[in-house]
Amino acid sequence: MVFEGMISIGILARRSGVQAETIRYYESEGLLPKPERTAGGYRIYGASDIERLSFIRQARELGFKVDSVRRLLSLVDRKVDTCEEVRELATTHLGEVRTKLADLRRMERVLSDLIRSCEGRTVPECLLLEALAAPRGEEDRGRRAQARRRGVAPAGGCGGPAASSHGFSVGVAGAHGRARA
Repeated sequence: MVFEGMISIGILARRSGVQAETIRYYESEGLLPKPERTAGGYRIYGASDIERLSFIRQARELGFKVDSVRRLLSLVDRKVDTCEEVRELATTHLGEVRTKLADLRRMERVLSDLIRSCEGRTVPECLLLEALAAPRGEEDRGRRAQARRRGVAPAGGCGGPAASSHGFSVGVAGAHGRARA
């Protein structure tokens, strides 16, 4: 059997910028149709597979989850006349992106405060390490940090001037993947 114009998974991977393992994953998730196979069982793909995979790759690079990509592809496959559903999906995703950005900004502030609190002298008394190691919500952590800021900490420990500006509520990943500061 001759497959004119068909390409192997390796060539598809190079042309689309998507690794072969990821291509197989997209097939198993139904984002990419199951390919034809040669007599030897090798997958072979056509031009439409390159285009579809490029669409998937670009949607994933924009942060769309697999389920959202599936919905977008179903709209493409149905050749929907209006882009209202596409706009709705993109608007929802934009909200998620903005939430993640806000979370990242909070994480940046907390990490920046922790770094400023550490003068880098001795590890055992380092507030940064203590804050990272302490269970979230631990009340004693705040009291220990306050005691150190008042000068109770052993000489040479971390806890410079920046330590007093933050309560060290590190809890970076909250219940729904949201950062908490």
